Amino acid sequence: MNWLVFFSVLSFGGYFFTNKKPFTYSLKTEVDRKIKAVPIFVIPYVLFFPYIIFTFFYLDQGMKDVFATSLIICNLAATIFWYLIPNGVVREVISSESFFAKLINFIYRNDGDTNGFPSGHVFVSLICSYYLALATPSLALLYWTVGSTISVSTVFTKQHYLLDILGGLIFAGLAISSSQLFF
Repeated sequence: MNWLVFFSVLSFGGYFFTNKKPFTYSLKTEVDRKIKAVPIFVIPYVLFFPYIIFTFFYLDQGMKDVFATSLIICNLAATIFWYLIPNGVVREVISSESFFAKLINFIYRNDGDTNGFPSGHVFVSLICSYYLALATPSLALLYWTVGSTISVSTVFTKQHYLLDILGGLIFAGLAISSSQLFF
């Protein structure tokens, strides 16, 4: 196994370390209060995990190294931010009995409500989209649509606020730019 891939997977550990801490700050805005949960958005939300795996297997080794470096930089920076500024999401009760609502409630029970800003779902899915689009420009629109849909799903599953998406976008951009310094 490539060492960068190993360390990129290891860098996700920071999320789990900080995810069970109680949060002090919430970035909920008035606009977030008006957005209602749309349970079907749990589908792109959970497709996040296969998207990462697909990216790892799809990219050639050279691009995989830059991709893994971007993930390491972003995950480490986010972990430091989450540790120093513990923030999270005040979740709403989703009382629907639909399969999708039950899946969201399952996620709520098994995933802490911290680590809101920046959104890991957003920065990882955008980093995946960036490198997949570089690898196959003819499918760039598809990859950016997938990454954007995953990002938006975090708001409609009430896992993140709008500012968390902005944070994920900024962290992804900085990580991609920074990773170029190593190659």
